[in-house]
Amino acid sequence: MCGFCGWILKTEKNSDFLVSGLRSIKHRGPDDTLIAIGDIQPAVYSSELSNPFTKTTHPLINKQLSKTCFGFNRLSIVDLSNNAMQPFLNKEQDLLFMMNGEIYNYSELKNEYLSYVQFNSGSDSEVAFHLYKKFGNSFIDKLKGMFSIVIYNYKTQTLSVWRDRLGIKPFYYTITDQGFFFSSEMKGLFAMQLKKELNYSGLAYSMYLGTCPSPLTIYQNIFSLQAGHYLEYSNKTQQIVLQNYWHLKYIENHDPIDSTSFYRDIENICSLYATGQVDKAIMLSGGIDSGTLAYFYGKQSDDIEAIHIHTDKPDSEYAFAQHNAQNAGISINNYCISQKFSPSEVEFFLNSEEEPNSCPEPALFLCAKIANKKIKVLYNALGPDEIFGGYAYYQQINKLSKYPFTIAFLRFIAPKRIKHKVEEIKNYGLDAFPFIARQLFTWNEVKNFLIKNNQPIPEHPIQFIKNQILEIYPEFTQIPLLKKASYYDIFYYIASHHTFRCDQPSMRYSIEMRFPFLEHTFIEKYFNQSNTFNLIHKNLKPEFRKHLKPILSPEIFTMKKSGFTIPIEQELVETKNVNKNKQWYLLMLEKIKR
Repeated sequence: MCGFCGWILKTEKNSDFLVSGLRSIKHRGPDDTLIAIGDIQPAVYSSELSNPFTKTTHPLINKQLSKTCFGFNRLSIVDLSNNAMQPFLNKEQDLLFMMNGEIYNYSELKNEYLSYVQFNSGSDSEVAFHLYKKFGNSFIDKLKGMFSIVIYNYKTQTLSVWRDRLGIKPFYYTITDQGFFFSSEMKGLFAMQLKKELNYSGLAYSMYLGTCPSPLTIYQNIFSLQAGHYLEYSNKTQQIVLQNYWHLKYIENHDPIDSTSFYRDIENICSLYATGQVDKAIMLSGGIDSGTLAYFYGKQSDDIEAIHIHTDKPDSEYAFAQHNAQNAGISINNYCISQKFSPSEVEFFLNSEEEPNSCPEPALFLCAKIANKKIKVLYNALGPDEIFGGYAYYQQINKLSKYPFTIAFLRFIAPKRIKHKVEEIKNYGLDAFPFIARQLFTWNEVKNFLIKNNQPIPEHPIQFIKNQILEIYPEFTQIPLLKKASYYDIFYYIASHHTFRCDQPSMRYSIEMRFPFLEHTFIEKYFNQSNTFNLIHKNLKPEFRKHLKPILSPEIFTMKKSGFTIPIEQELVETKNVNKNKQWYLLMLEKIKR
């Protein structure tokens, strides 16, 4: 779990710029830093950012010029020794490998395919590198995990990049007249003296959706590699190729879900995600999803603990979280968020992320609170709501679909404040309800903002995302209505929103966030179950709840579902009918623009 920066250019550039980029993202890898410099056979150097006990490299003393330069900041999780430090080079020194992330099934892959290899480390990254050397690009199909992987071939001058299937680990890049630059965070690009200029199309989509859909960002010519995609860049031609190597497909399965196999599947993903010789904890709420993770990890480990945050409001989830922890047999550490922040705390949240959003990120508060503990891995229960129908709009879609004339009727009787939503449902379909229900600014507000700034108006964000899906999965139009809504949630809200908003806050404090329910074969299996959206009951996620009721604390099934957000009302202008989330977004935007 780490961070990297690099470039492949037509002309030489001073290595000091790469050191600046690595310094800006040093929080992603505080344990060590190494830099590979050279256009044909690279040498690996330590720098001022490196661990002083690094012994395998020579120091970067003088400013060096190079067309190809790669740097790596390491957060040690699997094999804590110096042997696992990247970048890796092959024996011939014509292949370079860097990986940000975790390969959870690396031991299994090592035993099955690489028993003949003499390894220098016990790391998952080295296993991935040898798999690439054995299988070429198809190695990616064998990996289970979260990752951004970079491989550079010095002979062909070709860079290859893979981003994990759910977009958990980031990869940002830009192409300029100099060549190709990349980094694990956008600040790494800007620290290498690349231009910071707003991209109003990305900003428009961000204003509507709450975050910017990949591959766009709110910055001009700065792109995010899409989830499940492969990128190839040739320094000879300065051409880039993008390909989708994985996407979710709906292959309908009518077989009922069996509780025994369901428990076994959850046990397996929890066990799979338990790699690493570091202390681990669970982000525990009072809900079913994190309560499930706590229960299964409590069975598997004696030393895992729970971390809980709540507000000081009377309806706090703390009592329910205690039930979850007690049921799992694990200890719980509780942190309370005040409803009133100091000016410095407000400033802290406003400066915390690279792109604006509608509210402070709870994971940032949590990770800041536990930064002085030894915890290096946090388990997050994201996933079941998107797979099993855990949001209220799934029920609303289900109800409206049974009365097809309702939408046409609502166009005439709906109050002005929601008329635009009814119109968007008519234009983009009921399956787009996740976007329409959650929109931050209305599309008319966004268009007025663009006109005010003399900017062209792009296609509607829903159409933009729908076009992306249809390009990689034309059969999307044929799948059931509620599965389409689920697909949107997984494609956008997981890959470009939730995981995106968890990665930076956790890595800011050198903590790795893991998402066991996002294991891609688990998602494939339960997305394909035809009965996961049996929403005839009043409860959401009925199939998920049914199987977990026998093993979880009964009290948590009575808790009213509510997403956890940090209160911001007191920090903003106290004006009636003014949307606080929009205010927060605009405050963040002003900070970011500076």
